[in-house]
Amino acid sequence: MAISPPSDIINDVARAADPARYQAASQKLLDGASALDGASFDDAMKSMAGQPLMASGADIYTLRNSLRNDAESASATRAQKAHQEFEAYILQTFVESMLPKDAENTYGKGNAGSIWKSMMAEQVGAQISKAGGIGIAKRLLDAQDAGHSSDIRVPPTPAPFSGKI
Repeated sequence: MAISPPSDIINDVARAADPARYQAASQKLLDGASALDGASFDDAMKSMAGQPLMASGADIYTLRNSLRNDAESASATRAQKAHQEFEAYILQTFVESMLPKDAENTYGKGNAGSIWKSMMAEQVGAQISKAGGIGIAKRLLDAQDAGHSSDIRVPPTPAPFSGKI
C-alpha cells in the first residue's frame, strides 16, 4: 500500500475539521478567490482608463527628469551598499586575524570551530561597517564622486609618430 504524505495529511485534517467549515472552504476554492471589497483588477483598470496619465501642468521633460533622478538615487544607494559591504569584508579580515587562534573551548574543534569563528568575524565586521566603519567606504565613495583622485596621475598622451627621426 502506497501513501502520499501531503494529500493524506490534508485529508486527515479535512476529516477532523468542522464539516460546515470544510464545505465553505471547498466552495471558496472552487469559486476562486474573489477580489477584495468586490473590486477586481479589471474594474480598477477600467476606472483609471478615463484619467490622464500626467497631472495638469506636468510635461514629458519634468517626468523624464524625475525618473532620471530616481534612477540616479537608486544607483547611488546601490553603490553605497556595495562600498559598505566591501568595508565589512575588509573589517571581517581584520577582526578574524585579531581573534585568538587557540580558542577551541569557545568556537569548537576542527572545521566547525573555524567556520563559527569566521561567521562571528563576518557579523562583527558587518555591524562595525553599518555603524559607520573606519572610513574605507566613505573614502572610496568620495574618490568615485570626484572622478579621478589627485593621488592618481594619468600619463600624458604621447605625440603621434611622424616617421622622422
